[in-house]
Amino acid sequence: MPQPSYRFVLFGTEFSGGRMVIDLLRRVADARYGPLPSTWNVESLLKQRHFFPLRHIQRHGGDCSDYLFGFKLSAVDLMNTHGMNEPHRFMELLYEQGYKLIYLQRRDLMRHAIAILKAQQPNGQPNSRHIDPQELVTTIKRLDDQRIAEATIIAQVPHLKITYETDLIDPNVHNVTAQRLCRFLSLQPRQQTQYSMKLVHQRISDLVTNYDEICAILEHSDYAYVLTEASAKLVI
Repeated sequence: MPQPSYRFVLFGTEFSGGRMVIDLLRRVADARYGPLPSTWNVESLLKQRHFFPLRHIQRHGGDCSDYLFGFKLSAVDLMNTHGMNEPHRFMELLYEQGYKLIYLQRRDLMRHAIAILKAQQPNGQPNSRHIDPQELVTTIKRLDDQRIAEATIIAQVPHLKITYETDLIDPNVHNVTAQRLCRFLSLQPRQQTQYSMKLVHQRISDLVTNYDEICAILEHSDYAYVLTEASAKLVI
């Protein structure tokens, strides 16, 4: 079945910047074909088990009426959901099928874990700033394990690495990041006017109310080092 001319995979863990990459691509690609429609999106196609995962992906690609088609993929999708013993071979297969691989990475494990736990809070308290320290440690360990697995899976396949902290969180670098994405995907970016934005520092203690309790637990865990890595970050 015919596939879109430009195909890619967003590979990485949740809350690693996938939505921001999608927004960047929607804004800048492609000068030859015109802007992507507002309905254009990138879905997680292998979050549920499929007996023929590649065929499932190709079917979605064939149904795509736009020139650019992509989907989200994680190490959990490959190893846990689909039980692949050699997930790197599936990545190699995708590459051979013409998919370009974009590896989304987030270095700050503590902020990453907090973002996930806040998203999992019940609907009645979506903005709660209290985080269970033990759940935080468990989530950090899971993210650390997934990060190791991701690096192994993608190591032998050509890819573009996009890091949340350096390539996405600061809007002032979005133009550079968009140019990198378009070059990698062989797209011709449309010209964008960029305005500089002033950023402020945001500390972990600004995000959670029980910061001291969290620190006390982390200091006696295998992940005490995240306390030094989770310094104040620039935000809008």
